[in-house]
Amino acid sequence: MGDLLGSYQIEKPAFLRRLAMDSFAALPAGHAMTAFMELDVTAPLARIEQQRAEGGRVSLFAHVLRSIAVAIAEHPDLNVIRHGASRIARFEDVDVSVPVEVETAEGRFPLQLVIRRAQDKSAPEIFAEIEAARHRHEAEGALGDEDRWGRRTMRLASLVPRFLRVLLIRRMIADAKLVKRRAGTTLVTSVGKFASIPGFVSPLSSGPRAATFAIGSLVDKPVVRDGEVVVRSILAVTVVFDHDLVDGGPAARFASRLRELVEG
Repeated sequence: MGDLLGSYQIEKPAFLRRLAMDSFAALPAGHAMTAFMELDVTAPLARIEQQRAEGGRVSLFAHVLRSIAVAIAEHPDLNVIRHGASRIARFEDVDVSVPVEVETAEGRFPLQLVIRRAQDKSAPEIFAEIEAARHRHEAEGALGDEDRWGRRTMRLASLVPRFLRVLLIRRMIADAKLVKRRAGTTLVTSVGKFASIPGFVSPLSSGPRAATFAIGSLVDKPVVRDGEVVVRSILAVTVVFDHDLVDGGPAARFASRLRELVEG
């Protein structure tokens, strides 16, 4: 019998991939409560197309991100972060961390951008901030201060063994004020850039935050409206709540308000 392995190679992951692996290993376990939401975005898409036709620059992702920030601001139980072993920190500002995929020397990677006080910004303002960060990365090699700080810190940490690096990240995550300054109060990621394949994507966990969001597929689906079957644009959104930090009632009221903001 010949060699069953065939051709293969063993590689050391790129630095940014190792950074992600260490960060995931350091996340607190928590007790996840997951909501899978299907949101009718037919009307928002029509308004976005109208704005674009008038020369405006906006996207569905920016609209959803702004809606999430406003809903969190109205439900402050969702704007909390674990602080140490038995305390929580409650914040007024809704700072949203957004992974922005860019070209790097090691390939395409999502780097962190934090939209500060996102609840006070319009969807076009959020869109412009994300686009400005992309251009800044092309010119300077970094999306912004959070991206620079994170990679600089992790490069220093890479000089020590992995178990110490994970412990260091775990200590950092346990400080809610540091998390707020460097990574915001919540995370919103777009998986597959509104892929046309129906389905949901569930984030690994909410981490030290009360909630994390994953924007999934955007597909046309038949739905019943006023007793008739019509085709609507349906967006899949997954929300992972940390049940240690937020109960089912506040989570449900938040989800209801989020639906109003996204669809309305």
